Amino acid sequence: MIIKQIISIEDWGISSMKERQISLNKIPTNFTYWDYINAFSKVLYYNNERHKHTWFIKVCAKVFVDPIPNWFLNWWSYHGPTIKILPDPFLKLYKNWVKVSPNLNDLYHSEHVCYIEQIEQIYFFIEFSIPWIHKWTPKVGFTEEQISCLYRIYYNNFWDKLMKKDPMTKSLYGQELLDSISQRIQDYGTIPHKEIITDNSVKHIARRVSIQDGNKEEMIKEYLDEIRRNLLLNITHYEKLDTSMRSETSDDIADDAQEAQPCESAKPMTEDMLSKAEGLLRELKKKDKMTIID
Repeated sequence: MIIKQIISIEDWGISSMKERQISLNKIPTNFTYWDYINAFSKVLYYNNERHKHTWFIKVCAKVFVDPIPNWFLNWWSYHGPTIKILPDPFLKLYKNWVKVSPNLNDLYHSEHVCYIEQIEQIYFFIEFSIPWIHKWTPKVGFTEEQISCLYRIYYNNFWDKLMKKDPMTKSLYGQELLDSISQRIQDYGTIPHKEIITDNSVKHIARRVSIQDGNKEEMIKEYLDEIRRNLLLNITHYEKLDTSMRSETSDDIADDAQEAQPCESAKPMTEDMLSKAEGLLRELKKKDKMTIID
């Protein structure tokens, strides 16, 4: 199954219940947008040509032309792979790609997808159209109420042909894809990125640790030590800042008080000065009356 396009609800039309028509075995069939979404999962429940529930799946990179709908990301959580299936050559490239990808950089600035689990892994498989083998098997089990039930177990495996050698060229079948990813990483390295939004949530840190090689407990310890150092540095910084602000405030008050002082001391008002002022006021009133009469 090769997915070349994903229709968003905006592209569907004014209503998700608007019907479109398709011919199946020359029989016209109407379907809504919700039928379209369900078809992505239900098609995998049919037997393939070998009467097995095993499928070759590849998502083409051109689905990036439009934003990927959230329902497709949910579909991926059941039927899509994770980087755990990648062979070492692909896994090493993934770890380099995730540091420079402009697509991820844009996602980190989009609030509605910033914290989705495994979003980096999904975009890696899509951008480079890395195929995988998906299968499911039925299994009989029991619910929490101990009622017998039938459920599905999903499996995703790497398409191992990519890691086999071509007898004619003596190189890997997937060598061209590996070279293409390497070249893309080099190109991305020259693109200036926005400052990435820092996510310090427990889930984000756990995801970052999970994709690294080495002792996980040591990584967690190093991360906690780093947090402790950063906290101490920030506390010291703010203590200095508060002390500086208090000092500046005190100086400002002293400066304001000094500026408020008169340049010369005020002279006391004498009786003679008051008498002259009253006489001047009477003269002004007389002139006003004479002007009105004229």
